[in-house]
Amino acid sequence: MGIQKQEFYEGAALHQLIRGSSQLISVLYSSPLFVFDGSLQVYLKYSTAKRSPWAFTFMPEEQILLCQRAQEMSLVIGLVCGSDGVAALPYDAYARVAKIKSSALRVSCKRNHRQHFEIGGPDGVLQGKVAPSDWGRLLEKRER
Repeated sequence: MGIQKQEFYEGAALHQLIRGSSQLISVLYSSPLFVFDGSLQVYLKYSTAKRSPWAFTFMPEEQILLCQRAQEMSLVIGLVCGSDGVAALPYDAYARVAKIKSSALRVSCKRNHRQHFEIGGPDGVLQGKVAPSDWGRLLEKRER
């Protein structure tokens, strides 16, 4: 069985996340999310674009699923921006720029060289930018 493109992107993102943790206990795949230590869910989306801006489409079913799962446990959306890095977007931040719609919606991620990610959606631009290093420290922040 061949390796799918999505698996390459998810594998790279998960490698960075796990490598950044000093106390990882467990990782469970609960389709379509990864659950870390039974307390943090991660949903990964990827864009193969080589340069900024990267676009991520969320279908109505995805939007509803993410909202439901965020009510059960902390949820972070990892936006894999080609080979440039991963933007860690907590669900509440995602919901501010992309409220649930009955149609597909697009979230964009922009970044100038050596700068932070700017996240935007149909409902506006996220106030403040997301540091690329936030992804690698995601599990560490949760441990404190």
